[in-house]
Amino acid sequence: MPFFDFHIHPVLKSLFSDEVPAQGLKKLSPWVKIDERNIPFLLKCCTDFQYILQSQGNLAQLCFNDCNLVCVALYIPEKDMLTDQLLLDATGGPLSVYLQPGKLSEITNGNPYSILRNDDWITLTDAVNFGITNKKVKPIKTSADYNEPDTNTIHAVFSVEGCHTLTSALQHFDVNEILTNLDELRSKVSLLSLNLTHMENSPICNQAYGMQFLSNDGFKPVGNGISADGIAILEHCYAHKIMIDIKHMSLGARQQLYNLRSTAEFAAINQPVICTHAGFTGISMKEIPDYVYKSRASSAKGTTILWQGKPAKYGSALRPSFNASSINLYDEDIMNVLLSGGMIGLSLDKRILGFQDYDPDENGRDEYPLETEYISNGESAAFFGHAGIIDTGNAFENGKCLGWDDIQNGGSVNPGIGDYHLTYFMAHILHLITIAANNGYDVNKALTQVCIGSDFDGLINPVWCCGTADELLYLQQHFEQSFEDFANDSNVTLPADFSVKDLSNKLFFENGKNFVLARLDVLNA
Repeated sequence: MPFFDFHIHPVLKSLFSDEVPAQGLKKLSPWVKIDERNIPFLLKCCTDFQYILQSQGNLAQLCFNDCNLVCVALYIPEKDMLTDQLLLDATGGPLSVYLQPGKLSEITNGNPYSILRNDDWITLTDAVNFGITNKKVKPIKTSADYNEPDTNTIHAVFSVEGCHTLTSALQHFDVNEILTNLDELRSKVSLLSLNLTHMENSPICNQAYGMQFLSNDGFKPVGNGISADGIAILEHCYAHKIMIDIKHMSLGARQQLYNLRSTAEFAAINQPVICTHAGFTGISMKEIPDYVYKSRASSAKGTTILWQGKPAKYGSALRPSFNASSINLYDEDIMNVLLSGGMIGLSLDKRILGFQDYDPDENGRDEYPLETEYISNGESAAFFGHAGIIDTGNAFENGKCLGWDDIQNGGSVNPGIGDYHLTYFMAHILHLITIAANNGYDVNKALTQVCIGSDFDGLINPVWCCGTADELLYLQQHFEQSFEDFANDSNVTLPADFSVKDLSNKLFFENGKNFVLARLDVLNA
C-alpha cells in the first residue's frame, strides 16, 4: 500500500547548498541522504541534533517507501533564522558542505520567491541531473494525473508555508506583491493551501511561538490577530479555492479566522479549515489557565512567557501527555476543522506530540515537566479572558498533569525503543475520537479527517517509533498491533464496527488521498 504525507519538505536540506566549481562545492542532491559523518561530534553525542539534521524524508526515502502522494511545503527560511549565530557558526565546520555561506547570503539578501520558483523547483523536479533515471517527482494538476500503483513516481501537490515565501525580499511584506506571486504560482502548480504566517514576526498575521532552539526576539509573538492585509490575502485565497492552513497562526488569529468565516462576506467563498502538520493540546481554550504553572510578563517587550504543564488524559501505567502550547490545536480548533470538512495532518515531531525527555537537573527545581511558550500581551485575553494571568492552575493539584515519574515509567527512550513514543501518537487518535463524540460529531466521519503530516526533512526532532520515512511501515504495523489495547487501557470506547486495519489504511493513506484528489476536482471545477 502506498503512503500519503500532508506536509513534507523533501528538498529543504538541499536548499542551503549550490554548485560552485571554483570552490569545489556541489549542490546536495535531494535523492542522497546526508552523510552523518559530517555532523560534529558534540552535536552527535550530546544533543538530538543528529536526528534533526539527518535525512528524514528526502526523495529517495519517499520513493523507496512507496510514499507516492505528498503535499510538498514550499518554504524559504526566515531572515532571523538564516542570520542566527548558531547557524552561521555551523558554516565553518564539517556541515559547511550542506550550509554554504554564499548560499545563505544569497537567500538572506535575495528574492525568496525567485529562489523558490527557480533553484528550489529545479531541485525538486529534475531527477535526471542528479543521476536518477528510474524515479521522478510528478507535479499533478488533476485527480486523473494520479497513478496509485506507480510507486516509482512521487505525485506532488503543494502548499506555501508562510507569506514571506511569496515576497521579493525577506521581511518585506507588500500585500500586492504577495498576491501577484500567489497568482503566478497557482497558475503553475496545484496549490492547495497557504499558511498566513510561520515562525517569525509578520505584519500579515500574529504567529504562535514555535522556535525552541534559537533565541532571537523576532520569533516571539508581539502582534494581535490577522491584519487588514492578512484578511485581504485570506479573502483572495478563499475566492480562488485555496485553503488556509491554521498551523503557526496564533490563538487570537485562529479565533479571528473562525469569526470571519461566519460573516456574510465569507459565506459564499469559505473553504475547509485544515492543519497540515498538527499536534493537539489535549485541552479546550477555557482550560488554558488550569495548566499554567507560572508566568512572567514584560510590558517593554510586549510578551508574556508561560511555563505550562503537560495534560495527561490517556493510558494508565504509561501515561503520554500533550503539548499545551498554542502552536497545537485546542479542542475548539479540532471541531472547527471537522465541521468545515477539513483535514488534520498529524506531525511526527516528538515535542509537538507532547513528549519531553527526562531531565534529572530539572526534576527537583520544578516538580513537573513544563513547556515554555511566549504569547503576545495583545492576545493575553484570548488565553486568560479578562481576569488576568493566574499562576499555578488547578490541573497541578488533581493529577491532570504529567509528572517526572510518568516519564521515568516510560523507560529508556532511545532510537531502538519507541513504544512510549507510540503512545503519544495513539493518544492523538483517542483524543480526536473523544472530542468528536463529546460534541455529537460522527466519530467514523472524524476518523476520515485525519492523516499523516510528518514535517519530515524540516527542523523537527522525530518520535523514535518513526524517525524517518524509512520507518513508516514500522509505525503503521505497531499502530495496528497496539491501538485497541491502548484504547481499552484508556477507557475510550471505539465505534461498534471499528476495524483497526481499516483505520490504519485510512490514517496512513486513504484519508489524505481522497481529500487531495477531491480538492483537485474543486480547483479544476
